[in-house]
Amino acid sequence: MAYVLPRMLIIVVAWGVTCGLIKNLAPEANPMVFALAGLSWICGGIAYMAYQRKLRRDIAELERTRRYSINRSVG
Repeated sequence: MAYVLPRMLIIVVAWGVTCGLIKNLAPEANPMVFALAGLSWICGGIAYMAYQRKLRRDIAELERTRRYSINRSVG
């Protein structure tokens, strides 16, 4: 959860900023517009998390196959 919560907070803040901009630019906006804005941020967050997970798996596989650690301490 420590990995997911900060990213969820960023998505919630971004959705709030988007809703604020929509409210300022189009005060008569339909509530469905706010729901679609939230849905798009959620989809973007899921895509981001999936990409990060894929990168972590690829790095782990590379470290296993080459017996090399990217996070090896120098010194």
